[in-house]
Amino acid sequence: MLAPLKRHYPDITMDEGSHPFVECATFADVIKGKGYTWQSGWHFIDQPYVNQAGKDISDYPGFVPDAEDNVQALYALTDFLTETGDYTATTYYQQIKANFPLLQDQQSFALRLIIHYVGDIH
Repeated sequence: MLAPLKRHYPDITMDEGSHPFVECATFADVIKGKGYTWQSGWHFIDQPYVNQAGKDISDYPGFVPDAEDNVQALYALTDFLTETGDYTATTYYQQIKANFPLLQDQQSFALRLIIHYVGDIH
């Protein structure tokens, strides 16, 4: 499932050699500098550090979390690859579909993101 994107988009997969599963683990970070910043907020859950000197989230009244995060991204992308759930309504699927016209490239891109985000969570 990783091969299609490598064939059709060598400019964003050029860091992948003969071990694409391992070598694509940095993919989501690498592509941010190549015009794919739309997936930047999908890497993490945005929140201030609140475990300091008794602070909690209410001590940051101006904080506005990102609309997306890596947990939501993983659910949507996994549903997309397994064709379960309501993934078609998610921003994650919509962004990938808008950027990659072929289903096989969409799936190949999504799998790379899943590999990366699982690593981010770990």
